Amino acid sequence: MKKLGLLGHPVSHSMSPKLFADKFSKAGRLDLEYLTYDLPEISDFNTFTANNPDIVALNVTTPHKESIIPYLSEIDEEAQAIGAVNTLLKANGKWMGYNTDGWGFRRSMQPFLRGRHESALIFGTGGAAKAVAYSLKTLGIACYFVSRTPEKQRQMSNVIGFNELTPEAIKHHLLLINCTPLGMEPDTDGCVQIPWQGVGKDHLVVDLVYNPDVTTFMTRAIEKGAEAMNGCDMLRLQAEKSWDIWLKNGL
Repeated sequence: MKKLGLLGHPVSHSMSPKLFADKFSKAGRLDLEYLTYDLPEISDFNTFTANNPDIVALNVTTPHKESIIPYLSEIDEEAQAIGAVNTLLKANGKWMGYNTDGWGFRRSMQPFLRGRHESALIFGTGGAAKAVAYSLKTLGIACYFVSRTPEKQRQMSNVIGFNELTPEAIKHHLLLINCTPLGMEPDTDGCVQIPWQGVGKDHLVVDLVYNPDVTTFMTRAIEKGAEAMNGCDMLRLQAEKSWDIWLKNGL
């Protein structure tokens, strides 16, 4: 039995095991099993993989999408450009890294974008946020990161602090994207703190959290008349791209 899975911390909330179990079943791949692997410290990656030689492929989630890169033998061009990895494949004993988040986000967003969505605010600065920014750039949409600790993001340009947000800034950026885990099960009351009086009917609000289906962030946006969507489509699309990569490389 070949094992695949999701690596991160925490991972118990993930829908990925069911999603991939359905894929394996439809493909008649009884030789594959997809599990969750909770790894609090990425420094334990080499020991973890050595102790689990049956693992042949992984998806990577928070908080390891960036910190895992030094442990990989090679990463593809798009992952390099993004600076984050969410898909791994073991080939000849070496781990290769890819990024399918950018592709999944881009594909999930395009049907909802309008001409007025010229600039975006991205809440968070982790691996998912970087994939979102890369995708927006390819679509010609300007973006700014919003961080609780902008002083720690010196290597990144276009970063501001949450304390710098004003209603006027929110009104100017009609695409708002939550790339933090705030609001995810079990802490469903969590929500990024923004000047909500700046949100209106012309906004498109995206929450990459997909569990619950409707987050507090989305609810507050809808109450202001905005259009809101969760991360379910992105999850499904990035998983399909991961599956394609694994199959093309001999899984």
